[in-house]
Amino acid sequence: MNCKSWCRSLLAAAALLLAAAPALAFDRADIDAAVAARLDAAVADLQAWVRIRSITADGDPHRADKTALLQAVVQRAQQLGLDARLLPGDQVAVVELGQGADALGILVHGDVVPAGEAGRWQQPPFSGALVDGHVWGRGSLDDKGPLVASLYAMAALKDAGLTLTRPVRLIVGTSEENMDWRDLDAVREAGLVPAEGWTADAAFPVIHAEKSYLDAAVLFSGPADPVLRGFLGGVAPNSVPETATAVLVGAPQVLTGVLEPAIAAYPAEGVRFSLAAAASGIELTAHGKAAHGARPDAGVNAITHLAQLLHGQRAALGIEPGSANGRALAFIAEQIGLETDGATLGLRHSVPKLGDSTVNLGRLTQTRQGLRANLNIRVPRGLDLAAQGIRLRAALAPYGGRLQVVEGKEALWVDPDAPLVRALLDVYRQFTGEDAAPLAIGGTTYAKAFPNFVAFGMGFPGGPMLAHAENERLAVSDLQRGMRIYLGALARLAAGVTLTPVAASNGDEP
Repeated sequence: MNCKSWCRSLLAAAALLLAAAPALAFDRADIDAAVAARLDAAVADLQAWVRIRSITADGDPHRADKTALLQAVVQRAQQLGLDARLLPGDQVAVVELGQGADALGILVHGDVVPAGEAGRWQQPPFSGALVDGHVWGRGSLDDKGPLVASLYAMAALKDAGLTLTRPVRLIVGTSEENMDWRDLDAVREAGLVPAEGWTADAAFPVIHAEKSYLDAAVLFSGPADPVLRGFLGGVAPNSVPETATAVLVGAPQVLTGVLEPAIAAYPAEGVRFSLAAAASGIELTAHGKAAHGARPDAGVNAITHLAQLLHGQRAALGIEPGSANGRALAFIAEQIGLETDGATLGLRHSVPKLGDSTVNLGRLTQTRQGLRANLNIRVPRGLDLAAQGIRLRAALAPYGGRLQVVEGKEALWVDPDAPLVRALLDVYRQFTGEDAAPLAIGGTTYAKAFPNFVAFGMGFPGGPMLAHAENERLAVSDLQRGMRIYLGALARLAAGVTLTPVAASNGDEP
């Protein structure tokens, strides 16, 4: 074969190889176009999935609505060309792209906390309404918006035709909000725990450290109180309660004669009280402000304010100090008070970046035996769960209370220089132009569920703290930004693509 023929054959072979090889070009323009093409469908799914009331409530961890949501996710994933199925128990969905070992994982949750008082919402809490460029409703931000963004980012990665270096696995759990993470046991039993990954349930840029998490029930049993017959409030341990009510038995004119001047003189701001007639007395209700349990200082705790007011008038009202409710009232007022750092309980602990410990009294319920108070406690590393339990029991002892640990997760710490953290941080910086550093937070996420996991979005810096709060909503522009960042991260970590920066398509990015 002469040189001319040989060269022609070589060029032809090279052309065939290039034609068979996947396109290597994948930059911001490709990502922007892929996300824009899918945005309307993603918004429609988010609206539909917000309408599914996949609420996690005490004693009800396996709701049919949760399974209905997962079935909708699986159906949509399959329509997008992804492998998807429910795991045994119908409480976890798995969506996969590619096969093999060393899977990159995305972990999200489809359950939501209760909505609270619907009348305090500007849009109905399960409407999924698209108003003013936002999808409104409980779960739109926490965590169905990130679920939608992750799913459509996986579909866009598949359609890009890139050669994967590892499989991608999206895991959708449904019992994150009450910290009863036994739903994820099905993932372990199926051998589907990813090698590393992130939970799309917190904030950007990337969270490498979280405080410990302790849900503790404080129980007071004994004789009923002759006056304070009911003391209840809140919807979930990890939410700051916006309302709390005391049912007081006695002559209404006597009770109001004590309480009306006490209410008028109550010094705290941000809380108001109301009185209403009851069958055998009156109801006193405190109205505060809901917030996430990880940020109790951002809310106004109706339970603790109600306890402060009642405790100051306990003698005038005739509340019995030895009764179950009387002892509970004293404990709440004297040991918790209006503090949010647990100082009087002996739980104050602080480390750089993670800040102070937090204590949120999220829920009060009356039982046949007495009163149950649910505390949500978050402490930076250095004071483990065992030490916290010892201090709580010591604080409870004088009041005859009993501690019951409901759920506990030790603090999370991933080296901020770990390759996963650095890669995610680099992707975030490319898409935002921010010289951002890894974060440490007080919240607890599914990142604690599996080894080598961090939290990565989808809240953007400077945005409102609406998770677990009234009027929760997600801006469509943030959904779009989140989809872009997740697609970029998947291309980087599952296909080895180094993104080529290009001019952004909207004004909030470089």
